[in-house]
Amino acid sequence: MSNKSAGIMTSFSLASLSIVENRRSAGVLFAFLLWSLSAVSEAGSSLDDVTAELENRWIALGGDVEASEFEYPSVSPGYQLPECTTALEVNVVRHLQPGRNGVEVSCAAPFWRQSFAVELKVFANVVTADADIRRDTVINAGQLRISRLDTSDLHKGYFSNIDAVSGMLSKRTLRQGTPVTPDMVDLPDLVQRGQLLKIRLVRPGIQVEMKGEALARGHLGEHIRVRNTQSGATLFAEVIGDGLVQVQ
Repeated sequence: MSNKSAGIMTSFSLASLSIVENRRSAGVLFAFLLWSLSAVSEAGSSLDDVTAELENRWIALGGDVEASEFEYPSVSPGYQLPECTTALEVNVVRHLQPGRNGVEVSCAAPFWRQSFAVELKVFANVVTADADIRRDTVINAGQLRISRLDTSDLHKGYFSNIDAVSGMLSKRTLRQGTPVTPDMVDLPDLVQRGQLLKIRLVRPGIQVEMKGEALARGHLGEHIRVRNTQSGATLFAEVIGDGLVQVQ
């Protein structure tokens, strides 16, 4: 082989080696860029990690995660926590309960601490007014419906069964869609003041009925003053039915 041919082959080999090395370097650089992008995207934890921890605590308290929802009203969507190379520490300021909670999230390395307001919503079937119901109305089932609502603000309680409300007396005007709470309804009066009624006197082995007059109105189970219209005697009696009271 001539010196000229050998030189050409040597140049070709060096060029090929250079191309291979360049490709290898490009591959390493591309892999590094992918790793860098991955590292940037995973640098911060999302609030999903905090929510998962809160859900575990809610379960430990007997809460139903399927019927619950955690919201961060003061945090913009997609917010990322700072980078943390250790497990996040999540502390509830007081104790976890429906409604607004204060939560503190911290990291040991690198050290940082942030506080958040967290809304715990608990959903349940709630009896609501299906139409406007006027005050002092005996409510019927057709005026009610079951709605799936957040109960965290229903501090006075609520009804989950229409039968528990049907037949009750509205103590105030209920607008359509209003959750019916125990303080909004009462048992209807079965006896009105001044109404003529029957007084049932019950003693061991004896039951006597006499005519009387109600001196106050009363609902089922309530004790009111009544007067025996024959003797004029005033008695305390329990309302046991429509126009019927009992003395024991």
